[in-house]
Amino acid sequence: MSRIYSNEILTNLPVNNIKWPSSWDSLLVCKKQGNGVILEAVVKGKSRFAITDNLNVKVRYYVFHVKVTQAHRRKFEASGKEIEPNFSETTKVSKGYLNSSYKVEAKGETDRLSPQELSPLVKKAELDKLCGKDCPADCLSFWLLESQLDKLELETDDCVRIKTEGNSPFVFSIGKIEKQSATVLNYAGGDEVGSSWTDKIMNIKTNIPQTPEDKEVEDDEWDD
Repeated sequence: MSRIYSNEILTNLPVNNIKWPSSWDSLLVCKKQGNGVILEAVVKGKSRFAITDNLNVKVRYYVFHVKVTQAHRRKFEASGKEIEPNFSETTKVSKGYLNSSYKVEAKGETDRLSPQELSPLVKKAELDKLCGKDCPADCLSFWLLESQLDKLELETDDCVRIKTEGNSPFVFSIGKIEKQSATVLNYAGGDEVGSSWTDKIMNIKTNIPQTPEDKEVEDDEWDD
């Protein structure tokens, strides 16, 4: 039986109406600072906010309070095209035609972020004052425009993959994932629903020539 989408859980959340004392756009400057991060996390709470600034501009957000399981810096080429982060400092490479043995090669400095490194990149004191009371301990809060949340149903304890806009708590895209396979089930923000960051990375990998004698093992490196 097919599942009928419903955002009733989200729309039933109470809306916190906030009068912002200055231009809201001035706060959004942080979205242009740094490359941002990509992370996997578990949803532990949700909030809704309607912000009206001193210019009478009104914006509406969903805020997802999540417990992060792992995070990496987003990485871009000089042209601005996003590429795969360096998930770890080493990688397994198969040797020979029969893939009967492996060697470990250095990949350079990892893009993985520790909790201590991640927190200052995505926390903003002004926003924490608004949603801090709703955020469980050991969680971080991420802000998603209401208009971005297109046919994405998220409940407590769902696993998600989030990309931020710059080094900020504002969400560029968010996808619900099946933890056992790390498959993105649906996606909101950034690109069309169903088009995931993982899909793009795998497309890049298929275009990289490899020799039979030296082939990188295609494990899910998120689980390293």
